[in-house]
Amino acid sequence: MGARKPEDTRSFALCAHGGAGKTSLAEAMLFDNGNITRMGSVQNGNTVSDFQSEEQKRNISISTSLMTLERKGKTFYILDAPGYADFTGEMSAAIRVADTAVILVSSVGGIEVQTSKAWEYSEHHKSPVSFVISKMDRENADFEKVLADIKSQFTNNALPVFLPIGAADKFSGVVDVIKSKAYTYKPDGSGKFTESEVPADLADECESSKEALIEAAVEMDDSLMEKYLEGESISDEDFARTLKKAIAARRVMPVAVLSSTTNVGVQQFMDFIADYFPSPVDIGAVEGVEPNLDSPFSALCFKVMADAFVGKLSFMRVYSGKLSSEGSNIYNVNQGEDERISSFKLMTGKDGKDVKEVIAGDIVAIPKLQSARVGHTLAVKGGFSGKFSPIEFPKPVYSVAVVAKSRADEDKLGNAISRTLEEDCCLTFEKNAETRDNVLSGMGDMHIDIVLAKMKERYGVELDTKTPQVPYRETIRKMSEAQGKHKKQSGGHGQYGDVYIRYRPLERGAGFEFIDSVVGGAVPRNFIPAVEKGLREYMTAGPLAGFPVVDFSAELYYGSYHDVDSSEMSFKLATRLSFKKGIMDANPVLLEPVMDVEVTVPERFMGDVMGDFNSRRGRIMGMEAHGKLQVVKAQAPLAEMFRYAIILRSMTSGEGSFSMEYSHYEEVPSRSQKRRRRRRLIIKFLVKIPS
Repeated sequence: MGARKPEDTRSFALCAHGGAGKTSLAEAMLFDNGNITRMGSVQNGNTVSDFQSEEQKRNISISTSLMTLERKGKTFYILDAPGYADFTGEMSAAIRVADTAVILVSSVGGIEVQTSKAWEYSEHHKSPVSFVISKMDRENADFEKVLADIKSQFTNNALPVFLPIGAADKFSGVVDVIKSKAYTYKPDGSGKFTESEVPADLADECESSKEALIEAAVEMDDSLMEKYLEGESISDEDFARTLKKAIAARRVMPVAVLSSTTNVGVQQFMDFIADYFPSPVDIGAVEGVEPNLDSPFSALCFKVMADAFVGKLSFMRVYSGKLSSEGSNIYNVNQGEDERISSFKLMTGKDGKDVKEVIAGDIVAIPKLQSARVGHTLAVKGGFSGKFSPIEFPKPVYSVAVVAKSRADEDKLGNAISRTLEEDCCLTFEKNAETRDNVLSGMGDMHIDIVLAKMKERYGVELDTKTPQVPYRETIRKMSEAQGKHKKQSGGHGQYGDVYIRYRPLERGAGFEFIDSVVGGAVPRNFIPAVEKGLREYMTAGPLAGFPVVDFSAELYYGSYHDVDSSEMSFKLATRLSFKKGIMDANPVLLEPVMDVEVTVPERFMGDVMGDFNSRRGRIMGMEAHGKLQVVKAQAPLAEMFRYAIILRSMTSGEGSFSMEYSHYEEVPSRSQKRRRRRRLIIKFLVKIPS
């Protein structure tokens, strides 16, 4: 690739709601640039970007793909991020490491839930943004409406740099606002076009759009602003220079228009990227790290992928310095480990091209790094000593309990899970000590299904799934006192222990408190620790339904002993008798975990969402408007939320998303003592946890 400079790098993440055309745009870019000779399609499962078997089978992107190409002397790093809510973590990581976020908005579907999520991520990272109004060849395509929605819901800094010539089946080209030229395409998808003057019916709109760009651009330079206000003309060079600064500063968020499948407008957008998208130098320091070649080498690992042929690939964004693969090691700052570099790979889908050196701004993959994990800082030992802040990923919202189908599957499960968790930071796995479930949690049922399919394909592990058991708790609602007396005499050394314990409820979340109130030696000092130890053992499986007992105090206030027959074991057994009777006499109840839930949906689904929460024993805590989207804040029992990801998707036609985290425990509601007794039996026999 010759001598390269950070100034010549353009990295951008393609982000959108699922189906807006990100993968098709990446494919058209590769085709128009000559990197591939034939354009694949998502429907046929033969695009460069969607190369995983599950992506090809489902016709969706499930993992961020990296494409590398050269255009007008610039190196493009294109990150094609998934658009479905189940894989939103991939989008977050892509926006974090790219210099620009390219947010596609369908000219037919308009702004959808994941469009807003892409905007939120770009706002969070203060990333420069470019909007692309896609699918202009589709029926009911409406450029003006979508542009107005972008301005009203996101930002008034969204300014067109291209205008469409026609729409739907009459979409034939684009007008370049900056150059004041029109480009009309052949209808054969070849990407070939002819240049001409701006059509008369678009001349006024082109002029006003350029004027808006000039006004925004000159704000970046006080002397130019003064000239402009005095009516002097702005040179093309000054305009280009300040427009690029305005885009880097988020003062201008350029709006392009195109159709990827008919290959109209893609060439002009790529040239615009080369000319105006910010380089790492334009972005400047990231977390205090300047993108200089003379600075110590530093990089951030943002993705890990298992490749069938190469093995483990660690994807990194280089933020400073340069590094050669010849005879060099790379140092994992987080782990404190130094590893040999075999090569650097410029990736285009699943294929990699080896390069000997990487520089600030590059996004590459390194094979066979054992220690690197997502979020780790990579450097050269003795050079860069800082750490980049970790990549933020959404928390899982959908859980299943997994069960190995055979003993062989069980033996392979640990290794398969470990490797899968390395790749997917939106996935968690937990062995629940209380319920004994192996709980696999992700972003939705599709996410979990794909993970299980990958584990079967790669590691030969077959797993069944079931709904996880709820980790209930038990507590008491009134004070009680109970004696526990253990006495056994069968010849020889006997057993004797006698305790009187007072049980009181504590406030929620207080846990357990042991109080020693024995006076006069009724229970010898050396046996009191055995009483507390016994209580702590027995409270892990309460007498009501076998769940841990919490939020109570146990006061040992009296007892008796035998000089010969008393022992620690005798007092532990006596404590057990007191505990079972005392808890049952103290009006025991079940506690269930309650979750804080935030649901983001279009306004038209608000009634359905709120009504559904009422059916789930939920409480609406508040509502907020985010543009045309509404955020419902609620609380609901975990027992009612295991399949909510599926229900919400069905209820909102895939337009809703939600997040959920643990809030607190509260009583399981009960209408009568009879119903409580019935519930006790149901839990004992259906949950299958012994009392």
